[in-house]
Amino acid sequence: RASKAEQRKRKREAKVGQSTGEECAPGKKYRVEASSAEDRYAVDATGERPKTNGKLKKHQKKCKAMDPQELAEAVVEAAPAAADGIGKKAKRKKKGESAPAPAAAALSPEAEAVLASFSAPDAKGTLSDRLNPTHPHFDAALKAKWKSFSKKEREAIVERDRRRLQSATAQIRHPFPTAEDDHCETSAEAYRDVAPLLEHLAERLGKPKARLRIYDPYYCAGAVVRHLQELGFNRVYNKCQDFYAVIEAGSVPSHDVVVTNPPYSGDHVERLLRWCRSNAKPFLLLMPSYFSTKPFYQAALGDASSMLYLFPRKRYMYWTPKGLRAKDKMQSHSGVLGHRTSPFVSFWYLDLSPAVSAKRLLKWWASAARPEAARSSA
Repeated sequence: RASKAEQRKRKREAKVGQSTGEECAPGKKYRVEASSAEDRYAVDATGERPKTNGKLKKHQKKCKAMDPQELAEAVVEAAPAAADGIGKKAKRKKKGESAPAPAAAALSPEAEAVLASFSAPDAKGTLSDRLNPTHPHFDAALKAKWKSFSKKEREAIVERDRRRLQSATAQIRHPFPTAEDDHCETSAEAYRDVAPLLEHLAERLGKPKARLRIYDPYYCAGAVVRHLQELGFNRVYNKCQDFYAVIEAGSVPSHDVVVTNPPYSGDHVERLLRWCRSNAKPFLLLMPSYFSTKPFYQAALGDASSMLYLFPRKRYMYWTPKGLRAKDKMQSHSGVLGHRTSPFVSFWYLDLSPAVSAKRLLKWWASAARPEAARSSA
């Protein structure tokens, strides 16, 4: 058996013979073994390459029985047929011709319906959410049909879901300096935990919860508005503005309570705590546990005796909108808000005074029907 080096040598010789036209059919490519005139005739005469060395030897035997003149004539006769692409199997294309693009396979009505559901304005949940039996947006019908879809149909659905997620944040441009790691949206679960507190505050202020004015000064992608509106709080202010420029200009919007998940980098938290104290309005801040041990914490608040803390029973997840953070810093799971992350153990820092004192709030919390997802501690 020929070594690899010999095979490469024969291949080069065959290419040279092809390029010079020496007893070669134009535009043909030959097996590595087919480097002699007899072998090339075997290829040209049948319009295909011998698939095994055994078949090649049979052709060689046949060719050896011919005299040189007969062999040369056979090669010349076979060349036009091979050049025109005539053969037993493959029809070879002429130089310069391109194959027509294959027609796109039609999708089934079921697949088209799924695609349309992702394009609906009120669509909720990503593809992974709808296929996850433990998720609130689980779609049992889609889960049952998923394996019956063809590969092309599944690819089309995945691509539609990816484009939908990207389009949600494609136009976000923050008109203020940002840190990549600060781009995290709060989950709906975290807002559900504080919904009873906000309802109680609205009651103490003598207004329905739909009229409670909520201000979130830090803008990421605006999910807070949607989450709180789903809980019945319709007056939520969260716009893409520079919070510190708004303070300096004296244009802070009217509000009853501050509810925010601030950026954790730099001195944002310290500045926020100082402003909340000077603002003299109730506030609920979702932050990692380590901020309560920072040297500036007590100083920024002045008096922390009125502070209460709401701890979740299950660690909160956050969502990084697509395109706002480098890929190597994100997990693979994607949701409506982007990529899921949970970098820190976090809880709510809250003070509802002067509307509700800490003592009165604790008494109400102990007597009221508390949400199962959270517990309180002073």
